[in-house]
Amino acid sequence: MKIEFDLLANATDSIKQAIELLAWKDEPSDARRLKQAVLAIAHGVELLLKERLRRVHPVLIWENVDRFPSLSARTVTVDTALSRLVQIGGLASLQDDSALILSLRDTRNAVEHYSWTTTKLEAERIIGQALGFALHFAKEELDHDFFGYESRKDDTFTLLLDSNSHFAKAFGERYEQRKNGDGVNNYLCDYCHTLAVNPKTGACRLCGHWNEQYENDEPF
Repeated sequence: MKIEFDLLANATDSIKQAIELLAWKDEPSDARRLKQAVLAIAHGVELLLKERLRRVHPVLIWENVDRFPSLSARTVTVDTALSRLVQIGGLASLQDDSALILSLRDTRNAVEHYSWTTTKLEAERIIGQALGFALHFAKEELDHDFFGYESRKDDTFTLLLDSNSHFAKAFGERYEQRKNGDGVNNYLCDYCHTLAVNPKTGACRLCGHWNEQYENDEPF
């Protein structure tokens, strides 16, 4: 049997784990359940960012682009992924979520490498807000819908909403923003073939070439 996880599959696996820990609560200890959910959602968010960066250009997920594609080289940190997605990938809206993402990174580091003292309410707030970001980022930027939640195909989504009010609020606000047409989708560049063209101007943020304007078309 071949076992294979690409970046998106790996991210999905971690985020599903966080969702199941919140929605189904099979782990009886709240402390252990919430700790594992924090680690899972932080890992998933980091990989979602890297996958989106890879779609701008594969070389960008390496800290040292000259080492691409060596698996022995380091991939980017969360900080670098955010910076490159904003500056090169054209995802200016990520700046609004940078505080959330970097705080999530710091919390994960504290849990994994030092010590972490929190309350149940704070832990649920961290996980809920991060999960709200992750599900919408996956849908908007990676065209990936977790479990068909938006079509309400099973009870998991309802249980998730009921189990974490912070997630319900974050998800609802982001859903309304998307429904109202906030945000800008990028397009493939005709010159460097990366997903970095602003549809309003036709300018590619990676190579600098000017493409046709696709403002009224559907993005690739």
